[in-house]
Amino acid sequence: MGQIVTRKVKLFAGFGLLVTAFVWGFAFVVVKNSLDYVPPIYMLAFRFTIAGVMLSLVFIRRMRKINQKILLHGAIVGFFLFAAYLVQTIGCDYTTAGKNAFLTTVYVVVVPFLGWILKKRKPDRYCVISAFIAIAGIGLLTLEGDLSVNIGDILTLACGILFAFQIIYIDQYTETDDPVLIAVLQMVFAAVYSWIAALTAGGAFPVEAVQNSSVIISMLYLGLFSTMIAFLLQNVCQKYLKPATASLLMSTESVFGVLCSAIFLHEVMSGKMVIGCTLIFIAIVLNETKPGKNGFFAAFYPDAYMESAYVIDYDSLYQEGYRGIIFDIDNTLVPHGAPADERSIALFAHLKELGFRILLLSNNKEPRVKMFNDVVQAEYIHKANKPGAAGYLKAMEQMNCDADTTILIGDQLFTDVWGAKNAGIRNILVKPIHPKEEIQIVLKRVLERIVLHFYKKRVQTCMK
Repeated sequence: MGQIVTRKVKLFAGFGLLVTAFVWGFAFVVVKNSLDYVPPIYMLAFRFTIAGVMLSLVFIRRMRKINQKILLHGAIVGFFLFAAYLVQTIGCDYTTAGKNAFLTTVYVVVVPFLGWILKKRKPDRYCVISAFIAIAGIGLLTLEGDLSVNIGDILTLACGILFAFQIIYIDQYTETDDPVLIAVLQMVFAAVYSWIAALTAGGAFPVEAVQNSSVIISMLYLGLFSTMIAFLLQNVCQKYLKPATASLLMSTESVFGVLCSAIFLHEVMSGKMVIGCTLIFIAIVLNETKPGKNGFFAAFYPDAYMESAYVIDYDSLYQEGYRGIIFDIDNTLVPHGAPADERSIALFAHLKELGFRILLLSNNKEPRVKMFNDVVQAEYIHKANKPGAAGYLKAMEQMNCDADTTILIGDQLFTDVWGAKNAGIRNILVKPIHPKEEIQIVLKRVLERIVLHFYKKRVQTCMK
């Protein structure tokens, strides 16, 4: 019976953290909307004061059990909570709510390494791999065209590191301390730190804001739901779960944050940013999965991996019943930005003789795609937003083909191949023609090597 109860407790604890993540996700929208009326430090002072007072009243009898040790632990956790929210709230004023939500979850990758430093718990190789994936995802999400990084992005990354410290210390202190008391005290101390900062460096008190009904409702949401209830759930539920598991579940706030930002703030993310968010989420999931055993990377494996698009047996493909070919351009057929060359012209002529319909599917702007297509005379779709499936579906419609008669050939695993798999199309990954590539592609190549490592091991195992 004990084992059954334990499983039920873990299940409820996990559900509690998912609820917490949703409440936090919507809070990014509330914070973004409220920053026009309330300075960041005063916003923290309001939300932590509301949460601290309400928790103290609800658990007033429990407060009698406070001793010097628990008081100190509450002060430490409260400091990291205050500091994390301070840089996050300021950062939200300089970046989008969606990016703010995703970058905050970097704590999932940081937690195992902090555990190694503070508790001598060495992270396994999957933690290390996930760290590199997260770094690449963060690069795609934050780096601008000139490789600059928004100050809001830097502050949000700092927030993620501070949250990692908070998670580690909560895990350490709740082993012996009452998690409810830790939750109450961290709010009280966070409120104290916030008022000290507000009165010394926060500027004038926002009198007009406290007279605005919408701002009052926002502060009540942040104080009661996003702070009091959510952190009480975190402290109680985390007691029954491992830190890595807890951080994984709480990290889904990034998904809820992006969804809420898109729905309520109408924020739009570029294809590069979507890929960055996806990679960060992959890094998050890796902390709780074992790709070598469970085949986590199998979702990204190509159907075939060839040396070049020019060594594929297209005659056999036609005999197998394929009638439409979707090609990527840059580094699949020619070097990045190059016009059609003799090899590509000859290949397209041969494919047309066989009877193939050909379509160029590229994330590039139309001038680049049209420059190549003017020579080879195929069909094309520019700004395809790969790895989204919409471009592939539109391509099949233009070629009058379906998923059973279409094949994709491209050089990028997380763009070309993954998009084809999303659309249910057979795919062939080819090696890039030239090493010179844009910075966001270079970052993805590092991750591709990791996935291809596991892919090649699986292929070798199947051949034995």
